[in-house]
Amino acid sequence: MSRFSFVIPTLNEEGFLSNLLTSLTHQTKQDFEVVVVDGSSTDDTVGLAQSFASKLPKLQIFSSGKANLPLQRNLGARASTGEWLVFVDADSMLLPYFIERLEHFIEAQNPKFLTSWFRPDSETTGDAIFTLVSNLFFEGGLAFHRPCAPGPLTVVKRDTFDLVNGYNETLTFGEDYDFSRRIVAQGIPLQILRETLYIISLRRMRREGKLGYIWLMTKAALLVLFTKRNLDTVPAYIMGGQLYETDKKT
Repeated sequence: MSRFSFVIPTLNEEGFLSNLLTSLTHQTKQDFEVVVVDGSSTDDTVGLAQSFASKLPKLQIFSSGKANLPLQRNLGARASTGEWLVFVDADSMLLPYFIERLEHFIEAQNPKFLTSWFRPDSETTGDAIFTLVSNLFFEGGLAFHRPCAPGPLTVVKRDTFDLVNGYNETLTFGEDYDFSRRIVAQGIPLQILRETLYIISLRRMRREGKLGYIWLMTKAALLVLFTKRNLDTVPAYIMGGQLYETDKKT
């Protein structure tokens, strides 16, 4: 049994998943398993994942039967065996020392629920500023007692995940805040590992436009701040790499 289980929900991520899986093969520590849960992709996402079987010996690939992000995360958690669950979006990438620094933080701080800082998938000034503000936003969530572990990277101990029965499968948006809120309600704080350990994809923001994307995130943040509730649905907000198949990879 591995210490860490990486759970990766996918839908038509043929153009992005290889970056994440490659970053896992480059980890300085290899005590982990990988569980890919596919939401019935119509491209070669599953075949691409299978091509990493020799590089990632503890790789499992399942189908959820339908595209549902919270469902896919829950199915991956149930299929895994690790003491720690690491939920990662298919278009994220992990820096090579991710597991090494994660282990050090766990031994030093004894957390049960955590995330880390991140950087963008480009070197442009605008993207760097956006992710800086985003990191500060999640730090502010702690200060205002509205903690949220973002969907692109959430790390949780298995018994804590089981305590709240995982993610709410009825939500199509804001499932990460809902998950965080229910864990914190059990008296388990969210902790932030204040090092940049992963790369976040800004493909959705590029596709939808910065102003529209920032406005959506601002509305969601204000609702959380003043009501402790999250937007549970957003029209046309769907998962899947098919939305970005015509974009150039960064």
